[in-house]
Amino acid sequence: MSYKRFTIFSGVEITDEMIEVMKTKYMPIIRTMGCLDAEIIQTGPDSRIIVVTYADKAAADAAKEKAAALGAESREEFKGNAPIIHEGEVIVTM
Repeated sequence: MSYKRFTIFSGVEITDEMIEVMKTKYMPIIRTMGCLDAEIIQTGPDSRIIVVTYADKAAADAAKEKAAALGAESREEFKGNAPIIHEGEVIVTM
């Protein structure tokens, strides 16, 4: 089954400029980390969740260090709080 990583960011108002940077800078980099799919979901005026799907835990683990470095870079750029990260194997899907 696939494996998902959810990264919850908050603390900085989401602007059109931020969305553009996420689309043009960060999402293409995430795509190179071996993910099958990635989405950024706005959950409030200053919060978002990034959901990344990998083929399996091994693929997610291989990307973990790069993902952490990319997260640190985006926090520096956007001045946000430290993220909360949840991840796990998908056990039921429809």
